Amino acid sequence: MLQSYSWGMLVGDAAAQNVELGFIPDRVEIQNLTDGDKYTIGYPNVVSMPFTSGGTTTIAAGHVLRGATTTSALFRVRQVLVQSGSFAGGDAAGFFIGNYDDISGTFGSENVDVYTLGPTNSGLSVGEVVLANGATVSAATIGHTVSIDTEVATETGNAAISAYVGSSGSASKGFTIGSTISEDNKLLRWEAFRNNAMY
Repeated sequence: MLQSYSWGMLVGDAAAQNVELGFIPDRVEIQNLTDGDKYTIGYPNVVSMPFTSGGTTTIAAGHVLRGATTTSALFRVRQVLVQSGSFAGGDAAGFFIGNYDDISGTFGSENVDVYTLGPTNSGLSVGEVVLANGATVSAATIGHTVSIDTEVATETGNAAISAYVGSSGSASKGFTIGSTISEDNKLLRWEAFRNNAMY
């Protein structure tokens, strides 16, 4: 299994900072080397979308979900985690998991239609409808961050590590560290990992 790995150093400035790598990493670790008081782990490439009311047709990896109300929203499923119930019983609930590049648009709390991938088997192209109103989803969470300070805590907003998509023709993909992590005048070391296995 191929993996991309990169590391570097930066000085915190109490503002969000972008780190360009050419890819959005699956995992980022940031250590405050000046004080040794903060260690942050982020998963900027992970997208999780809670679902309920999974119908009797199983939704599986490889399906593309489209919002029944927000028809411009698409999400390619890479993993289905059933927390309770079952698809066979028509009451499955859990999480659809994918990557940052697997989602476009913004889902609300709505039903989703289920598609197979299009003939090129890449991107978010859709093929044929497998199931209309296959589940009810809530808004997706893009990226997950955990801080290990005096206690382990889930972080969001300025304390999070998020995906950075750059801008056309000027900056490459990577990640953004929030202003809380970027402590002023502190030496920070980061490591970034990306699994390059093909889907």
